[in-house]
Amino acid sequence: MKSKNVNLKTGYVFILLNCFLIMLSSCCKNEKFVTHRISNISLSLPQSFVVKKELAEDSQVFSINARNKRVGYIYYGDYKPFEEDSFFITDDKELYEKYKNRELKAYFSKNTERDSKNGIFNVNYYYYDTINKCRAQIMMPKKANKGLIGIHFDSVDIYKNKMAIIVNDLSEENKELFLKIFKTIKINSAQH
Repeated sequence: MKSKNVNLKTGYVFILLNCFLIMLSSCCKNEKFVTHRISNISLSLPQSFVVKKELAEDSQVFSINARNKRVGYIYYGDYKPFEEDSFFITDDKELYEKYKNRELKAYFSKNTERDSKNGIFNVNYYYYDTINKCRAQIMMPKKANKGLIGIHFDSVDIYKNKMAIIVNDLSEENKELFLKIFKTIKINSAQH
């Protein structure tokens, strides 16, 4: 009889946990979005997100905060496009052994040129998309716990300022959410 009660209790806990997870995952889907403006850029974020101006010297930096946690940043000004260059690929075993555990990571490959061109050892995926008639570079992590979510515009005004959003909270919910947020970005064409 005890085993039936334990199975029944386990079943109830499982059902309650699933209901809680469904409610949690749908919280941002039903949340109202609010438009934020930074210079000639506007974007919509969930109402629960707070955008706060941070101290910066050569560009404008804003933190994106959700539930008392910093999830990312918005950069406006001089910001480099996304790229991964803190590693090298080699077909030389001695060179690989010398550098594989250092700050500059080494990867061994029998076809260095192909693997380099295809970004085999990159932490993120990169692609271009058109967001409200402007070309943007999108960055998405390859693995759930490593990399960044981001968008980069190479020129957003007549002064060739750049704009980037970098998100380091890599939950599946945030990946979906920020891809939606990226689609809301509008660049004022009068200044572009």
